[in-house]
Amino acid sequence: MNEPRKFSRMFEPIRIGNVEIKNRVAMAPVTTNFCQAGYMTEQHIAFLAARARGGAGLIVCSPGGYLFPGTPTHVLVPVLSESAHLPVWNELAETIHAFGAKVFVQVFAGGPGRQTGKNVKGKAPSPIPVERIPRENIPRGELEYEARKELSCLWDMYGGGPPPEELTKEEIQWIEDAYAHVVGLVKASGCDGAELHFAHGYLGDNFLSPRTNARSDEYGGSFENRVRFFRNTVVKSRGRVGPDFVIGVRLTGEEHMPGGLSIEESSRIAKIGEECGLDYIHLTAGCWEAAKWYLPEEDGTMLPQSEVMKRTVKIPVITPAIHDPAMAQKAIEDEKTDMVSLCRPLIADPEWVNKVANRQGRKIRKCIRCIACLRRTRHGLGLRCEVNRDVGQEGYMPQYHRPSAPYRKAFFVPK
Repeated sequence: MNEPRKFSRMFEPIRIGNVEIKNRVAMAPVTTNFCQAGYMTEQHIAFLAARARGGAGLIVCSPGGYLFPGTPTHVLVPVLSESAHLPVWNELAETIHAFGAKVFVQVFAGGPGRQTGKNVKGKAPSPIPVERIPRENIPRGELEYEARKELSCLWDMYGGGPPPEELTKEEIQWIEDAYAHVVGLVKASGCDGAELHFAHGYLGDNFLSPRTNARSDEYGGSFENRVRFFRNTVVKSRGRVGPDFVIGVRLTGEEHMPGGLSIEESSRIAKIGEECGLDYIHLTAGCWEAAKWYLPEEDGTMLPQSEVMKRTVKIPVITPAIHDPAMAQKAIEDEKTDMVSLCRPLIADPEWVNKVANRQGRKIRKCIRCIACLRRTRHGLGLRCEVNRDVGQEGYMPQYHRPSAPYRKAFFVPK
């Protein structure tokens, strides 16, 4: 790991909307399965608190969901659909704030779209199933780990399932309203912003991609129609919370599938989002059928896309999957991105940011890209890490408990 003498740009503050973040490093969302019946547990909060204590300026937490009744992911993601859920979300906000970071909530409504298990029939814009996960599109590190452990391939769980049921227009409008409703609850909880989920081959992304949206009504076909659901969701969400609350989007830049989204189209979508009131773009890539782009095998694979995106929009762009601090620093210096987001590196070492800030980068516990973390959660188990035995135990560690109510404004009081 190359370590430059200083990382001044990475540790400059940045403003997203009216929220100032102390540095240019965010934690990207991750499903932990640390919740019970849709409610976050103390362990889930402590897991995120560890990464805030470790120096990340922004925590983007796993999706706050408002899903169709009976959706199979209901118990795996923390639900945020009514006022009864607000106390635990406010506890999350106050805990992250007490450790000096800001917190945005990713918002996920409706359901997973076409990407479901073999025996699950989902709902999507069009009845186009996941037929197979090409072997060549699976990360090498994962395949090597599975061979070493004599495990079946994770992606054998998917593909060959039933075609999803095509959403009705009434259901689509319900989902648009559900996104806006959850964004309103995010604001009411005291969290700092909301991030709309339109990525990774899930439901929102299914509308945008010409590969997965074959509708013949006003929600499909032309580019303008495919982007209608996205545009409506942004407009309704902005209308719910007013001009000052931060709203961003997790957006697939390049789908890496024949006939899928290109960075040129994604940049046009991002520009539409900016014009409708978005405050930032959190970039990503791939989908289940392009898993090695969804879970990159090497650093910097999304930087070419972020460069194109930054030439298109004026709002900040956050780029993930850069494990090497030197590359992250240079990407920010060269204005290829405004921030970097890390997920697996911060699972492996919650102190990644502090170690870089203190010029102790060589002491970072490195992610080995084995995907054991994802394998656990996809089998319905709690998150674990092959190189960090503390993952899943943070709730028992006093250093990750909220030390006090946030300083100055002692408690969040809604306006």
